[in-house]
Amino acid sequence: MTLQQLRYFQVLAKIEHFTKASQALCITQPSLSYAMSELEKELDVQLFDKHGKKIALSAQGRKFLKFVDGSLALLDEGIETVRLSGPVQGRLTLGYISSLSSTFLPEVLTSFYKDPANEKITFNFVQNLNNALIEGLKQGDIDLAFCPDPSKDVASAPVLRQELFLVIPRSHRLAQRPEIDIHEVKDEPFILTNRKSGLRRMIGNIFREMKIRPKVAFEAEDCTVAITFVSLQYGLSIIPVTPNLGNPDVVGVRLKNPEFSRTVYMAWTPSRNLAPAVRRVRDFIAERWPSGVGASASDTRIAYPEISL
Repeated sequence: MTLQQLRYFQVLAKIEHFTKASQALCITQPSLSYAMSELEKELDVQLFDKHGKKIALSAQGRKFLKFVDGSLALLDEGIETVRLSGPVQGRLTLGYISSLSSTFLPEVLTSFYKDPANEKITFNFVQNLNNALIEGLKQGDIDLAFCPDPSKDVASAPVLRQELFLVIPRSHRLAQRPEIDIHEVKDEPFILTNRKSGLRRMIGNIFREMKIRPKVAFEAEDCTVAITFVSLQYGLSIIPVTPNLGNPDVVGVRLKNPEFSRTVYMAWTPSRNLAPAVRRVRDFIAERWPSGVGASASDTRIAYPEISL
């Protein structure tokens, strides 16, 4: 009997579905089935009752789960006690969307390193789009990711509310307004990020709720390209405040009716035994940014050349 078998059993017992449990554990269904079969052979009991494709814990399985839960909880407590008894050190890979690099990420790192106990923890950084970050988590290339649209098979916690702005040419008729009602520009052409991006899906959902069908003039690979098209007066765009977009020909204006914003989450892979350094960073962020409340900018009008890193 292995510790891995017990953890597999615990997850399957909670979910009671081989396919969903294997996805949560990031293993194949045959691997999970084999592990449970071997565990049942060793115990010489049937842990699950099978009814076609559906499964449920047997009477013996329910009894066994109580002991497994208690044993694993005690083991995890022991591991955590040992980890906290000495300085935590290690290197982890942190993934993030580009719009977090100018304010949120520096704030997190500055606060984290104020504690001398964290000085031996170092980072690799990966900037990418939402889906690529999630894939990196699943493949084990990224330890923690900040993204707006985590999938259901990763664990996540909200850490930031990020406001989105309407980006318009500086010569636009509404460029001097402190805020703009989306209905005032609903018939103008838009430059939006492509359909693979979480930002595009979120904006599309808002438009659908308002029964607005935007005229999409161009689809951009990222916000930088969208800004370029706006500066050339091909249309308007909706993006978060993003660094390194210094362009004197555009202005970002706050939107109303509705306010456009999105929640950014911290995500990790629940089935992976997190290294002490990863766990320390995750818990630190979860304790200090627990509500997902906070804006990406406090100014009403955003002129991109004035953004500082």
